[in-house]
Amino acid sequence: MCPKTEPTATPNANKGIKLVLWPDGTWCWRDDFDPAEYAFMSDDYEVIDMGDMPRVERLACEDAQLCADVLKELR
Repeated sequence: MCPKTEPTATPNANKGIKLVLWPDGTWCWRDDFDPAEYAFMSDDYEVIDMGDMPRVERLACEDAQLCADVLKELR
């Protein structure tokens, strides 16, 4: 008899796409982030993986316009 297996979730197509987010709402793609170019910005930033759905959902609740801008660029 085969062991009971659980179906695997569909992979998130946005996993690995990361953005850098500052508390003031400024953001850029992680691939475009060069600390020298952003030296004028605070060191207080967060790197968000777009595949982390719980974090992305919280971000959408916190700042809907930011999410709309990010989604526009993802398309």
